[in-house]
Amino acid sequence: MNQKGSIELSINMLVVIILSIIILVGGVALMYQFIRGAEETKQVLDSKTNAELERLLVDQGQMVALPLQRVELNGGESHLFGVGILNIGGVGNQFKITAELSQATDKFGTEILLEDAEKQQVIQLWLFYDTSELLIKENEHRKESISVTVPKDALKGEYIFNVKVWYTSPAPAGGVQDSQYGNTQKFYVKVK
Repeated sequence: MNQKGSIELSINMLVVIILSIIILVGGVALMYQFIRGAEETKQVLDSKTNAELERLLVDQGQMVALPLQRVELNGGESHLFGVGILNIGGVGNQFKITAELSQATDKFGTEILLEDAEKQQVIQLWLFYDTSELLIKENEHRKESISVTVPKDALKGEYIFNVKVWYTSPAPAGGVQDSQYGNTQKFYVKVK
């Protein structure tokens, strides 16, 4: 009887290990699919956005540019915003982009009061962009994209997002700190 229990325990352990491996492989495959989708999304900034970013960064010398800032979307639709960064020098070559929900108003213009956790959820569910460190050499520029996908059940109204670019610099007490680079940019998503 003790031998039978040992065999059952061994079989159960083997089943758990096999299921764990299957879940791990599925998770890795899903991660690669997301990465591949992100690379494809990154490369599809339309020509109008690319031309406007080139004009703002190269011709006008703006440190941070975000053209074509307003869009109207229905629930379930997506839009791609382009952000350009020009490294004018003196701040190193390590940059990072952050986006945050600044304000939300309903279709009548009344502010929707959202808790911090709700704001974070809107950002995580709606926005997709490269949050890793970006290397931009001095006097060079780079274009990044921020994809906005409005959930089908989103409240109708206008959502205002702040986009900031940060550079890494040495901290006075040692170590490093992030400092804002250029002006805060805004984009507006009107949900119909």
